[in-house]
Amino acid sequence: MTSPHPHDPHPHDDGICVVICCYTDDRMTLLTRAIDAVTAQLHPADRLVVVTDHNDALGDRVKTLVHDRPARIDVVPNGQTRGLSGARNTGLRCATEDLVVFLDDDAVLRPGGLADVRRAFRDPSLLAIGGRVEAAWSGIGAPGWFPDEFGWVVGCDYRGIAPDGADIRNPIGAAMAVRRTALVEIGGFAGELGRVGDLPVGCEETLMGIELHRRFTDGRIVRRAGFAVDHSVTESRATLRYFLRRCLHEGRSKAVLRRMAGATDAFSAETSYVLRTIPTGVLRYLAQLLRGDLGALARVLVMVLGVAVTAAGTVSARRGGGPVSAARAPYTGTDTVSVVIPTIGRDLLTDTVRAVLAQDHSPIEVIVVDNRPASGRTRQILDDFDDPRLRVVDEPFPGISAARNAGIAAATGRIIAFTDDDAQPRPDWVSTIVETFVRDSTGTIGAVTGRVVGVESLTELQQMFEDARVFDKGEDLTVWALRPHPTHVAAGVAGEHNFFFPYTAGQLGSGNNLALAAEILPHTGVFDERLGTGTPSRGGEDLDLMRSVILSGWAIAYRPDAVVTHYHRDNMAELRTQSYGYGTGMSASLTKLALSRHGLALAWRIPAGLRALLVPGSENVSAFAREQWPDELRTLERRGYFAGPALFLRGHRRCRGRAMPGTGTGHAGAHPTGSTV
Repeated sequence: MTSPHPHDPHPHDDGICVVICCYTDDRMTLLTRAIDAVTAQLHPADRLVVVTDHNDALGDRVKTLVHDRPARIDVVPNGQTRGLSGARNTGLRCATEDLVVFLDDDAVLRPGGLADVRRAFRDPSLLAIGGRVEAAWSGIGAPGWFPDEFGWVVGCDYRGIAPDGADIRNPIGAAMAVRRTALVEIGGFAGELGRVGDLPVGCEETLMGIELHRRFTDGRIVRRAGFAVDHSVTESRATLRYFLRRCLHEGRSKAVLRRMAGATDAFSAETSYVLRTIPTGVLRYLAQLLRGDLGALARVLVMVLGVAVTAAGTVSARRGGGPVSAARAPYTGTDTVSVVIPTIGRDLLTDTVRAVLAQDHSPIEVIVVDNRPASGRTRQILDDFDDPRLRVVDEPFPGISAARNAGIAAATGRIIAFTDDDAQPRPDWVSTIVETFVRDSTGTIGAVTGRVVGVESLTELQQMFEDARVFDKGEDLTVWALRPHPTHVAAGVAGEHNFFFPYTAGQLGSGNNLALAAEILPHTGVFDERLGTGTPSRGGEDLDLMRSVILSGWAIAYRPDAVVTHYHRDNMAELRTQSYGYGTGMSASLTKLALSRHGLALAWRIPAGLRALLVPGSENVSAFAREQWPDELRTLERRGYFAGPALFLRGHRRCRGRAMPGTGTGHAGAHPTGSTV
């Protein structure tokens, strides 16, 4: 496609829809000025849409403000995710006019601005235009230390910006206009990017420009100085603290943009900026310094610091704040899900397999991994099943981790889910997992966990286990990440970090209700075969893998409606063994972590961890011990903590010389000793 309007030489006759997004009552005076400036320039075919971002009280105030004005003005709430991108997309959905102009709520359109928009779009090759954004500094003007090259920090023009009429990659968001049909065709603004409240993130208009150029290869985006606004810069933004914070978040946003658009397009304009604008700026300020302007030295230092902080934000986001791979392909509702069930031939296995085969999602494959194949028990139990979706894989090396890894190697699905042979997933378990990946607009979710509850009729001991919430992580949707994505923060689902996050990892979920995106396995590794049931450590393998997911930069979504029922232990002897195993598994997995590059970060938490473990009522005690359990079981769990390191070393010796998981059509290739972080 070469032009969004190949048959319409005069699209400007169809009217303009101006969209102003607002989120806070604190800017009401500025918003009023912005509305006044726009309404003075509207033609009869034009319209103003004011979008309030999840603030009903503000919406009522704006409706009162505009109700008696003759111009066509609509006030609508943001119907999408909170934030500037969601609000703009709401405005786009409301628009029926051919041209959509986006203005900030603190940007006042100069006279003749909309007339210039109409003139510009007489050129049918234009996709979008970027206006001139002049900084309107409050008080006495820009601080003496503020470098002209960093006007973008306050959302304004800067020294080195393209001249009037020049082709540009993207406009500045405070003043831009775009053909509605073209913007709709690329899907609007990306929810992964853009400011959320006072969080100074951005790059959503950059991605818009990149996608417009990719979709309409002969189309143009140009800069128009006649389309101009005065953009308010408050005193709170005229501080070095805001300057550095904005630079840091710009860098982080660039890292997200790089994953979504590729490095070439994401950094094309920035490369010229760093190689040309910054060096000439340094020379310019040094010349001013030689002429006696002492403030020029501050501008040089701040400019260099700004570049460094922005670069640091990009690097840190690439290393630890987001997925380490390129943006993955989107999921669909028809992706194959491989469900892996490790077993040693328990009678309950038939109930588990029956429940998984009855899932309401298709396609699905069920991989039962026989961890005691010599006994023949598993195949005997499953002899009555005649379903092509069911396969049995042998893994004679003992341990739940080895069994799960064999299942991973055999799996063909893009999503690999795990449950145990004493658990029964509810019919919508798989479809809920798939829905989570499909609806993940951020591209950051690498794993999904769910709720594990007891069977309907519980004995007294099983009820005690249930009340201790060993498996059940509660009723609230939560997304856990090392650096929460702004979308998850805005939605109120980002998990809160305690002092031990993400090292203890128990709050993230459990291995009997866990699903992984197969794409993340080259980065996270598979299950560590030195850990888990059937090894000296008796557990900890699920904690280790979930921790690896987080430390590799991915997020874990806990879905309380992805439910698995579990047959809890119903006698004290088994509970004693299980309690001891929880302690050994946790400390064994932490021992592994202590021997990795994360050892120092873990080491300075050890005193607080010992206090939480040994002192009743200590803060963060729930990260280590189950307070609701009887003293006998809690004591056994604590003993397990002290035994775990030695048991981990025994497991390490046991796996020495162990071959990698088998290859084939599945997802093999990661080392059996687990994560690479």
